[in-house]
Amino acid sequence: MVTFKSILKPENSVLSGVAVAGAVFTIYNLDVGSVSAAHASDANHSALETSRKKAGYTSFLFVSAIGLMTKDVNILALGFASIIAMELHYKTAIMTNPQTNKIQAPSAAAYQPAGEDMSNVTPISTVQPNDVEYGYGYGS
Repeated sequence: MVTFKSILKPENSVLSGVAVAGAVFTIYNLDVGSVSAAHASDANHSALETSRKKAGYTSFLFVSAIGLMTKDVNILALGFASIIAMELHYKTAIMTNPQTNKIQAPSAAAYQPAGEDMSNVTPISTVQPNDVEYGYGYGS
């Protein structure tokens, strides 16, 4: 079992955890915008949903990196708890319809495949071994 021996003193550990939680808040605020702006936008707007996911991934990597560098469990606990809180906060704001002030489920189109038109997709089976060349150029 892996054990963490923090490089921080106990009083600095909690302070660092609070600072990481503040950094998570800042990442979400910079990527998605304010919660009030997300709440006032159209329900389930795809740009906000994409930004929320990006903020979540960025925050996860940030908290993980700082937590592993300092080997401090308090940083990991406070950082990941703040990610969960921000995810719930922004997710409900994005899903809320501003006219009715109620959470609205995404449309069925959000869960459908891209469609029958697959003209921009090349199946892997059509690529021949001689078509691939390693280096800076393609082909001869």
